[in-house]
Amino acid sequence: MKRFDKGYIYSSLLSDFFGSMVVVFIFLKDFFLNEESNPEDIIEAIPVFAIALVAIYLCFVAYRILYYKTSGYELTEREIKCNRGVLFRKRSVLEYKKVHAINKKQNIFHRIFGIAILTVDSGSTNTSHQAEITIIEKAKTVDALLQELNMLKEGGTRAVVDTKEEVLLSNKDSLYRFTSKRKLLYTLINIASTSFFTALFGVLSIIVIGICKLTLQLDSLGTWGQYFLFAILITVGAMLLFSAFSFVGCMMYSFIGYHDFTITKRGNDIQISFGLLERHTNTFSYDRIKAVKITQSLVQRILGFASIRLEVIGYTNNTGDDNKNADLGVLVPFCKYDEIGEILGKVLPDYVPDEKQTKSVSYFPFISWFTLILGIVTGVMLLQTTLPMLIFNVSSSVIVAVALTIIGVGATMLAMKALSAVLSYKTNGLAVNNGKVTAYYGGFAKNVTVFMTRNLIAAENVTTPLRQKRGITSLVMHLKTNALSNEVKVHIQNTALSEELESLLRV
Repeated sequence: MKRFDKGYIYSSLLSDFFGSMVVVFIFLKDFFLNEESNPEDIIEAIPVFAIALVAIYLCFVAYRILYYKTSGYELTEREIKCNRGVLFRKRSVLEYKKVHAINKKQNIFHRIFGIAILTVDSGSTNTSHQAEITIIEKAKTVDALLQELNMLKEGGTRAVVDTKEEVLLSNKDSLYRFTSKRKLLYTLINIASTSFFTALFGVLSIIVIGICKLTLQLDSLGTWGQYFLFAILITVGAMLLFSAFSFVGCMMYSFIGYHDFTITKRGNDIQISFGLLERHTNTFSYDRIKAVKITQSLVQRILGFASIRLEVIGYTNNTGDDNKNADLGVLVPFCKYDEIGEILGKVLPDYVPDEKQTKSVSYFPFISWFTLILGIVTGVMLLQTTLPMLIFNVSSSVIVAVALTIIGVGATMLAMKALSAVLSYKTNGLAVNNGKVTAYYGGFAKNVTVFMTRNLIAAENVTTPLRQKRGITSLVMHLKTNALSNEVKVHIQNTALSEELESLLRV
């Protein structure tokens, strides 16, 4: 069995050195940042800092060397084997024909020493939280292994392997370009979303404090003009502060995380590559895709933009960390909603969404349960707060202020839910066509999930006796996919749809 490349030790120890410094600083920060600490004490503490750093770093060194000596891999005629671990050793064996996804990752430390991490996944739901095979080798060796494993896993299903590589989406292609302009727009839209919710929180705060000022006559808040000016300045300041942090974070995420974003197609395999500091190369078979999900935040929905994601078990699970969960993988980070059909038509033609064939049949069920629960909670809170005040003879103005505040917050939440219910009522729907299901659902955030009926493993109705009499139900469809995200819910539909879904299951 071949051991991993020694570059693993060097790259890991380089990153561990910085990690050790962070750990030591966390424990000693109170001493170094204490105002009572004088320079002489800090100088005397430097040897302690150095000893702690060396001790922690030596633990990392011992672990990395032991991991290197106990880990390795082997490619046999029919399967790939892998041993890894120190205290808890793991031995994995995976047949080539059961390979589901092959992913390559390189962070900045890996690049310095010319290595890369290759993870191989079977797509099993039981192991969807971890990669079954991990290989750490020279980058060129990993590239060769990636191509070899792609050919071996298709050997049992295809007689001819098409090795022609077709670039479908890239920064050099005219169909889809995740250009700097798009990345900047993507950043600004994310900032707008953050600012919206910050402003909403600020408005709620103004309402609550305003009610208190009105009923309690708090002179400390100044005149009404001073109060509103002060409240507006605080809200605007909070929006600017959050927007600044969001701008920096989103800019780094879009320009560095999605650097040189490309999608290539080689026969039946799709490969997605992106990243500057940490380069990801994810490879999976077309027929292993379980669903395509199109998402729109509220701001994206208003402006006509969307993101396209894939449900492929093992697709994003290329970190080399056994504790990282697989998740939806990005197909297109940001595009116009009108471009979705054209993009998917080139990359995933079987997953182009169909127009809704059904729609929600009633608005009231979207808000009925929320209204009932909110009314009960608001009533209970009013009783719990006002009754003790009455018993202890608290001023009537204080009681009115508390009551109006609770009612105001409840009314605001009801108004937000009513708006969300309107959007849900207009969004929810279903289309079934030629073995493909397109589900529309969501409120402020709109989601469209497209999947093949062959991946539908169960369908259930969620209804109440009153809704059942009116022929109304919510449909819950379970997909053959990651156990953490295998449900698609479409609400307030006609019960006749459930019979159609049952017929699909029988087929």
